[in-house]
Amino acid sequence: MPEEVLVIVKIPLSEIAESVKSKHTLPSKLTEARIEGDDLILSFAEETMDIEESPIILSSVQNSHRKRRARRKRNRMKTRGWKPVERIVNSKGQKCTIYKPFVDALQNQQLTPEEQRKKVGSILRANRNRPSEESIEYFLNNTLEYLKEAQ
Repeated sequence: MPEEVLVIVKIPLSEIAESVKSKHTLPSKLTEARIEGDDLILSFAEETMDIEESPIILSSVQNSHRKRRARRKRNRMKTRGWKPVERIVNSKGQKCTIYKPFVDALQNQQLTPEEQRKKVGSILRANRNRPSEESIEYFLNNTLEYLKEAQ
């Protein structure tokens, strides 16, 4: 059984807050600290507050905690009108759908890898997609894997 070495670093939150305050000239009082995903969020407020103002500010700080995160747009390719040929699990363990336009375009064995890449890109663009290089590689590699298995 291989051995594993763990290194644990413990930094007090007050040290991190002081460092950030001095670097960015922030208000003196740390009011809230929380972790959202991979980010540490520190909230600072001025320490000189009247008693009447403090409930308003505290309630606004509490409400900001419930704030919704912005939804990220998923990068999906439009495949409307393409007939699925088969669903496979590729070499990376991903479930993939193989579409007829790619199979028809890549069955010709005389194409160079660069020509194959261009054909896959043009098929994706023809269906009003803006494919990245990774997307082109994904559809190209999955279709080529399917064609190798089918032979």
